[in-house]
Amino acid sequence: MERKRIAIVGVGLIGGSLAIQLHEKKLSSKLIGVDANDEHARQAVELELVDEVANLDDAIEQSDVIVLAIPVDKLVELLPSVMDKIENQIVLDLGSTKSQSIAAIKSHPKRGRYVATHPMWGTEYSGPTAAMRGAYENKAVIICNAQESDADALAWVK
Repeated sequence: MERKRIAIVGVGLIGGSLAIQLHEKKLSSKLIGVDANDEHARQAVELELVDEVANLDDAIEQSDVIVLAIPVDKLVELLPSVMDKIENQIVLDLGSTKSQSIAAIKSHPKRGRYVATHPMWGTEYSGPTAAMRGAYENKAVIICNAQESDADALAWVK
């Protein structure tokens, strides 16, 4: 599989753990972190979860895949504007609920580039220091409304 430039928006427990997995499986050629919390952004680089930190617009422009690993209320607010800014990138989210995020872009012209996923794990901890090696190993990840996603985007996410 071709290695991708991946932006992870939210480099805490869920996003940071995914970053570890992407590094270990050599699925990324570059990992770009985006985080509203400057301390979390600094920690993500320091802990080598991401290669660099960028603002959202720069991260979208530089990436093949954009992963949204932020709280659902923020995700629903951010997702339509992310979809507006992409060309052909794959967008996926790791939020715990899907109905609001799917509804937020239901009629978006680039809807097919979005893959709604729900990893079935988590802990009570948060932030980059909570990121865990092996967190996605042997864990179920539910893909929602797969028929609404483009085949290539869906295949890469799987």
